[in-house]
Amino acid sequence: MNEHLSASNGIRPRIFQLLKLLLLLLYAVTASAAPLPGYNVDINTTSVSGVSSGGYMALQFGTAHSDIVSGVGVFAGGPYRCAADGVNAALGPCMQGQPDPLQAIAEIETAAANGSIAAPSNLLRQQVWLFSGYKDGVVRQSVMNSLYDAVTHYVPHTQVYYQDTLGTGHAMITQQYGAECSLTDAPFINDCDYDGAGLLLQHLYGKLTAPVAGVSAGEIIAFDQSAFTAQDSRSIGLAKQGYLYVPQACAQQQSCRVHVVFHGCRQNADEVDDAFYRNAGYNQWADNNGIIILYPQTQATRTGPFNPRGCWDWWGYSGADFAYRNGAQIHAVRNMLKQLSQSYRPTESISPAKPPALLAIDATATSVSLVWNPGRNRSGYQLYRATDNSDRFEPVNLNPVNGNSYVDRGLSPATAYRYRLGFITDTGEELASDTTTITTRSPVASCDPYYSNNITHVSAGRAQVWFGLTFARGSWDYMGLWSLFSETALFRDGDGFQVGVCDTGKK
Repeated sequence: MNEHLSASNGIRPRIFQLLKLLLLLLYAVTASAAPLPGYNVDINTTSVSGVSSGGYMALQFGTAHSDIVSGVGVFAGGPYRCAADGVNAALGPCMQGQPDPLQAIAEIETAAANGSIAAPSNLLRQQVWLFSGYKDGVVRQSVMNSLYDAVTHYVPHTQVYYQDTLGTGHAMITQQYGAECSLTDAPFINDCDYDGAGLLLQHLYGKLTAPVAGVSAGEIIAFDQSAFTAQDSRSIGLAKQGYLYVPQACAQQQSCRVHVVFHGCRQNADEVDDAFYRNAGYNQWADNNGIIILYPQTQATRTGPFNPRGCWDWWGYSGADFAYRNGAQIHAVRNMLKQLSQSYRPTESISPAKPPALLAIDATATSVSLVWNPGRNRSGYQLYRATDNSDRFEPVNLNPVNGNSYVDRGLSPATAYRYRLGFITDTGEELASDTTTITTRSPVASCDPYYSNNITHVSAGRAQVWFGLTFARGSWDYMGLWSLFSETALFRDGDGFQVGVCDTGKK
C-alpha cells in the first residue's frame, strides 16, 4: 500500500511537468513575434548588402529605391534583372556565364521610363562594394565582372570597390567565423581572415569606430514580418519572422542609420538558426557606430511559389515585377524601413571637430580602398599618393571628393603606396600630417571552379555516369550518386575536371 502511494505521488508531479511542457510548446507554436519597433533613423541614409540571392536582392533594392539607398554591397551576385527570363537564365548565364551588362542597363532604363524604379540619376551618389572569390563555383567571377561593368555605367569608378583577388568559396566572408575559406558548404559563412562586413560598411559610410571585442552589447529582436505584406507572406516567399540588431544607443532613440542585410539561399533562420544574423560580422561594427542591422527572412516553399532553398526572388517566382518598387518582397522590406523610421527626429548634423583621419583598409592587385572620418566645416577632400620609396606626393583625384571613401585605381600589383589627405575649408586647403600605407595584392591566380548537383555536372559535360554513380570527366574522381541531392565542387584540370577546389597556393 505504501509503495503504491509512493508510486502515485511520483507519477503526479511528472504528469504536471509534462502538461507544463506541452503548454509551453503550444505557446511557442501559437505566439507571434513582436511588432517591429520604430527608431530615430533617417530612411534616406539606408544602405543594403547581401550574399548570393541576397546579393541580387540588395542590388535590386538599391536600384529600385535609389532615392533612399546611399550604398550597396554585393557578395557573389549579378546584374540587375539578369534572370528576368526565368529560372533557366538564373541557373545558366546569371550564375555560370557572362551576362551582357548592356542588357542590365537597358532593363534599368526601361524600368525607370515606366516609373517602376526611382530615377537612375540617384545612382550617381551611391557607394558600391563588390566581392567575388575566384574559387566560387556557384556564382562565377565572370558574372560579377558583368555586374561591375553595369554598375559603373551609372556610379563613378572611384565610388565602386571590387575585391576579386581572394581565393574564397561561395559564402559570407568573415574575419574569424565559419568554415574553411575556400569551401562552399552550409551555412555558407567562411572564416577567411577578411572582415567582409566591416570593410563593406566603411566603404559605404567612411571610417568607422573599431568594432567591439567579444560579445556585442546590443540586442537581437525577432519581429513579425507578415505585417508588412499585402498578402500571406508565405505566398511571396517571406517568413513570418524577421530579425533586427539594435545597438544600445539606437534603443535609447539616439540618431542612427539602418543597414539591410539579405541572406543567401539556404541561409535563412529556418535553415541555419542564428548563424547568419548573429555571426555574419555586421553586429560588432553596428554597436559603436549607431547602425541598426535589419535581417529580413525568406522561407523555403515547394508549392506557391516553388522556392525549395529559401532564396530571395531574383528570377520572378513572386511575380514579374520582382525587381521593381512594387515587387512583393521589395515592397515588404520598404514597409519595414518605413516602420523603423517612425521615430525619426530631424536634427542638424554636426561633424566632429577633430581633423579627418585617412585609412587605407583594403587592396586588390590594381586598386586601393581609402576611407576617412568626416571633419567639421570641410567642403571637400583631396587625396595624394606616393610610392613607398618616394616622398613626392601626387594628386589622385581631379575634383574634390564630397564623401568619406575613395577607390584609387590603375595601380601596379604587389606595390606599396602611401596616401595623404587634404581637406578644403573656407580659407583654402590643409594637409593632414599623418599618412597611411598599403601594399597592393598579387594578380589573381588561375582558377576555373564549378559547384553544382551531379545531374547538372553530367548535363554540362563535366562528369559522367556509370551504373548510377557519378565520376569527374577526365580524372574519374568519384562524386557520389547521380542525383540532384548530391552536390560536388569541381575545378578544371587541363581538358578534364577534378573533385575539390583549385589549388592555387593562395588564400
